[in-house]
Amino acid sequence: MDEELHGYQGREEWMGVEYVTLRDVMPEHPRAVIVGLNPSPVSVAAGHYYQGQVGQRQLRRLAAAGLFSLPDGERTFEAAALAAEVGFTDIVKRPTVGEKDLVPGELEHGRSLLASKLGELEVPLVVCVFRQPVEALLGRSAAGGPGLQEARTAWGAQVFRMPGPYDAAAKASAVMGELVDLLGQLPFDV
Repeated sequence: MDEELHGYQGREEWMGVEYVTLRDVMPEHPRAVIVGLNPSPVSVAAGHYYQGQVGQRQLRRLAAAGLFSLPDGERTFEAAALAAEVGFTDIVKRPTVGEKDLVPGELEHGRSLLASKLGELEVPLVVCVFRQPVEALLGRSAAGGPGLQEARTAWGAQVFRMPGPYDAAAKASAVMGELVDLLGQLPFDV
């Protein structure tokens, strides 16, 4: 019997196997897309992106920087992000706990799909929650530390890498300040 899906769950084929995962959440004309490594099992079970402690911390940082508005006490981010024309996706669509659970070839497989998907939409700003999406989009040699990356994607998008979830408050604040400045310069309302 097929299990009933809820929230943003979806069935997706990934490297020849179908999984219940989180489907992309994408406005028609995204002004930014938040890219993670992969959906966590906790988030997939909840049917919403970034439901674990680390994910909550990272997305609250994005709301505080002004990427989207999040009502107090809210634990889900999709409605607020969509209202701000911000989308969600991952490099690897198979749910795993983290990078250590990926199998050889998954990042390469996801890299081409991700670049094609975001390039077709002409996404102007890619916000990477962790380092792996930056490396996938820009290449390991072009990827820098947290903050706005010098290199751009093949279609010309700017790429911002968030600070680590456990970085010191001063470091995280400085990096997120770069995003605040960037959002103030971009030609769209925040």
